Amino acid sequence: MSETTPLLSVPDSTKSLLTEPSQHPVPRSKAPWTVHAESYFLFMKLRELPQGLYDPLEESWGDEGLGEFKGGLGTIMIVRYSVTPVGPYDELLLIPGNFAVPQPSQGPPKIPKKALRISRIYVSQRTTTYNGRLNWNIPKHLARFSFSAPPTLKGQSPPLSLDVKVFPPGSEDGDGVGPFFACTLKPWRWVPSMPMNSKWIPMSMMHVQPPIPEPPGQRAAVKDVLQSPEIDAYDVGAKGEEALCVGTDRWTAFDIGLSFPRARGCWVSMGETGTEEGVSARYFSQGLQPWGVGGWMEEGVLEIEEPLEWKL
Repeated sequence: MSETTPLLSVPDSTKSLLTEPSQHPVPRSKAPWTVHAESYFLFMKLRELPQGLYDPLEESWGDEGLGEFKGGLGTIMIVRYSVTPVGPYDELLLIPGNFAVPQPSQGPPKIPKKALRISRIYVSQRTTTYNGRLNWNIPKHLARFSFSAPPTLKGQSPPLSLDVKVFPPGSEDGDGVGPFFACTLKPWRWVPSMPMNSKWIPMSMMHVQPPIPEPPGQRAAVKDVLQSPEIDAYDVGAKGEEALCVGTDRWTAFDIGLSFPRARGCWVSMGETGTEEGVSARYFSQGLQPWGVGGWMEEGVLEIEEPLEWKL
C-alpha cells in the first residue's frame, strides 16, 4: 500500500477493510441491520472503571493506548429482539461511558475524538455472536437468559415487575448455578407512555470499537464445527463457542438510531448473583449500582449502520 493511500474506509462494501473469512460457522449477515426489540436502560456514571470490564479474550482493550476512559453517561442495556436478520434473541450489554478514540495519521476527519464503547456483551444466540463480532467488533459471548414476563405488545399493559437473570453458558434451569447478573424492573404505570427517538436526545449514539481479538484455535474450531452435526443456533453451551469468536484487525465506528412508540420510566433494583466464588465476577462486573430510575422502551426499531473503518 502506498504512503498516500488512507487507511480509512467509508461505509461501502466495495471499500471495506474487513477481510472476510473463507468459511463461516454460522450463516453470514452483513451490516447494516434493522431490528425490532423491547429494551431496558439502566443508567450510571462511573468515576473509575470496575474489575471485570472485559472478557478475558478482550482484556487487551484495557490498554490506554486503545483509548483512555473519559467518563460520561454509562449504561447497562437489556434488549429482547423479536425481529433481526438472524432471528430473535436476548442481549445484555455494558457501556461504561466514553473513551478517547486513537486517530489515524491520514484520512478524512470523520472519526470522533471520543465515543461510546461496548465493553462486555452477552447474547442468547450463536449466529448474532459471530456476525456482531465480524460486522462491528462487538465482543459478543453466549449466555442463558431468564425473564419473568413476556415483552409488552401494543394494547397491553406492562407487568407490575420484571425479573431479569443472566446465567453462564452451559448452565441449565435447576442445576443450581446462580446468575452473574440479576435485576428487577418496575415500569411506571401511573404515567402514560410516550414516543421516544434518539434524534431528539442531545447525546451522541456513536460507538467506536477497537479491533477484536481472536482465540488461537478459532479457525481450526470453525473447521470442526463445519464437519460436525449442526449445532442449534440457540444452544448456548460452551461447545463450539470458540468458532464464533472471530477476530478483526480494523477499528469500527457506527451510529445506532433508536425509535420507540412507547417509552416510560421504571424503578431499578439490582438482584443477588451466584454465590460460587469468583464465578459471577468472571462473567460480568460485580457491584455496579445503576440509578434507581431507568428507561423501559417497548416495540422499538433500532438501526445499526454499516461501520466506518480504519487502521492505525
